[in-house]
Amino acid sequence: MKYRYSFILLILSVLTAPLSGQVRFSDLRLSSDDILLFKANAASPSFGSYSTLFQADLSSGNMGQLTFFPEQTALINGGEKLQIQNRFGVFRSDDSLNTMRPLSTFNAFVNGTEIQTGKINTLSASPDGRYLLYLSATSHGYADLMLYHVGQEKEFLISPAVEMVLDSPNASWAPNSRFFVYQKGGYLYYFSMDQLMGDRVIDESFRALGKGGLSSIRWAGQSDLYYVTGNLVYQVLSPEFFTRSIYTGLFEVGHIAGKIPFEFDPVFDAFWISPDGSRILLNKGGQNIFLYPLSPDDYISTGDATTLPYLYLPRNSMVRKVLWSSGDIVTLLTDGLVKGSDQSQLFRLNLPAGETRFSRVDIDGVENLVLSPRGEMCSLILADRVEIRNYYSFNIIQSVSYNRPLHVLWRSDSQLIIAGAYETRLYDLEERSSSLISLSQHDAAGFSPEGAIRVLSHDGSSLDRVGDTWISAGDDELVPVNVATDNYRVYVEDRTGGAYRNTVMVRDLRGLVTETLFRYPEKRYDVFPNREDPVDFTNFTHGSRIRRREVSLVFNAIDSIEGLTRVLHTLKDYGIRGTFFVNGEFMRRHPDAVREISASGHEVGSLFYAYFDMTDSRFDVDKEFIKRGLARNEDDYFKITGDELSLLWHAPYYFINSDIIEASREMNYTYVGRDVDPLDWITPCSSGRLAELYAPAADILERILRQKKPGSIIPVRIGKTHPEREDYLFNSLDILIDELISLGYTLVPVSELMEHAR
Repeated sequence: MKYRYSFILLILSVLTAPLSGQVRFSDLRLSSDDILLFKANAASPSFGSYSTLFQADLSSGNMGQLTFFPEQTALINGGEKLQIQNRFGVFRSDDSLNTMRPLSTFNAFVNGTEIQTGKINTLSASPDGRYLLYLSATSHGYADLMLYHVGQEKEFLISPAVEMVLDSPNASWAPNSRFFVYQKGGYLYYFSMDQLMGDRVIDESFRALGKGGLSSIRWAGQSDLYYVTGNLVYQVLSPEFFTRSIYTGLFEVGHIAGKIPFEFDPVFDAFWISPDGSRILLNKGGQNIFLYPLSPDDYISTGDATTLPYLYLPRNSMVRKVLWSSGDIVTLLTDGLVKGSDQSQLFRLNLPAGETRFSRVDIDGVENLVLSPRGEMCSLILADRVEIRNYYSFNIIQSVSYNRPLHVLWRSDSQLIIAGAYETRLYDLEERSSSLISLSQHDAAGFSPEGAIRVLSHDGSSLDRVGDTWISAGDDELVPVNVATDNYRVYVEDRTGGAYRNTVMVRDLRGLVTETLFRYPEKRYDVFPNREDPVDFTNFTHGSRIRRREVSLVFNAIDSIEGLTRVLHTLKDYGIRGTFFVNGEFMRRHPDAVREISASGHEVGSLFYAYFDMTDSRFDVDKEFIKRGLARNEDDYFKITGDELSLLWHAPYYFINSDIIEASREMNYTYVGRDVDPLDWITPCSSGRLAELYAPAADILERILRQKKPGSIIPVRIGKTHPEREDYLFNSLDILIDELISLGYTLVPVSELMEHAR
């Protein structure tokens, strides 16, 4: 091949800088017949930065997208069509799995809407592919739950004021696609597609199933729902939804299928039901995995005492995926952080073989696994390949080399789609052949001497665009880069104040006018205040209000560890360094967690040696007491991590007086306060009038985003409160970060906020 392009491998690399949420356009190429090629570089949490190729006909104004990075994928219409969702829109193939086109109902850049930043709001396709569920944001913390009928191309409002989540639309489809259950305000509601199509949907208040979250339910069979509340497991048959829900409070939600030995916590617990409904796999607190037989009467009917399968997971792990085949083989995929890097583990339990304990499978780097339609095979996604394994023996059937596979979709037991960082292909396992469906991104693009759009793919091969498909191309050189014709001249122009760092400009040489190729985003970044607020570097409560649009997230680790793993994963996804304040009791209880916070590269300050109310008259809190407590916390942190604490601290409950400030100064510490108090530490049972300030996490998000300013310090409490809250702010951290990024904020550690304020 006569031409080569240098390619900087920034795609999908572990981010070393925080996501800015900004988009940059580059690589303009103009053909002799006024067809413009350009690419957009955007960053995505979990996926990193990637490029997307576009073409625009300057004469007609029509724009098309040529590459489709698969942030999310789904099979529609019984596997006949592929759907790809990313920050540029929602796209669907034709029945031959070609010709990706944007769905007009959803925002698409080529149709004139803004490119999304941060995480995308994930669509949930019904198993039969006829419907899509999604959230349409109405504020920072709330959204409308919407349903899209694919065949009719119609939207339906299912429920307003649903709590915003990014990983799913807060709903779960029945396998037969006739029902789904959604969560709202701490309650679960069912929805019937038959009622919708018959125009006889009953009021939401009569569709309530009971308290809980989506973790409280699982589907089994085609439409049977299992619901856990307290220590009882209920089975609800779909024909009973109407009668059970309309008499909620008078009758139980279903019939009791079994019991568990713990109170189920929908915030931190999860469960799975065996395909035949005879067993339950319980994830208690994210760390303890139990398998129990389901029996409505467990007084004597379970027989003699027996050993039941149990798996104890380290605190840094989260269960990412559970497969439970009809043959009663359970596979668990867990994901953990070790020194800031992902580490997955795979566990299996073969119940028909009489196994009573989970066995770890010695395979490193598994990113996901998917069961085939009949459950006889499964696909393992690794960084450089997809392994097809016999699900019973777990022996490899085929290994498909692939550069950064991201998703696997089984079209049948012999065909699967692998959607990767560079291309999406259809594989036929019987014929051991593949065909290209779409390009995810390209290395370089231009025009062939014949005028065809040509790209250099990741493997160095050349592809020409013929109609709506890519075909192999020759090795002749591309037409030299050109940005002007007799009719037009194109260039990029830098912009500030919005999500696009620049924009593509088109100068019409005949019409004597210059305009942007596409609409610049109407949404602007937060404006700076008119004046500076004085900054106190002895009691640092905020940074500069006018120098930079940045804030600090601080995480207070007091005694319990709940939420820490999710927080660390979220910060890693966004490439953000946070500031953690650790208390002595937290270090004594969770030394490994402290080591992981340190090893992940976060800034760590002191939350004092003990956590108590310093206003209590029983304690004499003078300068020497403060110094001894800070010094002891320093020493304990060094013994655990081998590192030194940052010279940042704040007292329990953010208490402050002159002795605290003077002791801080004498020890070269900076006392770090905050100018935004989320009140995420208040519970419904807080004493006195504090309970009146209790708010769910969605309302807390609204409060934070109303009160924040450039330079703000926003604290988030780690761990359970006592008594417990109904939900926790740390579980909505991705939404908070997304919203801040969309408003133009960079998230930095407190020390950096201080430095920029000096």
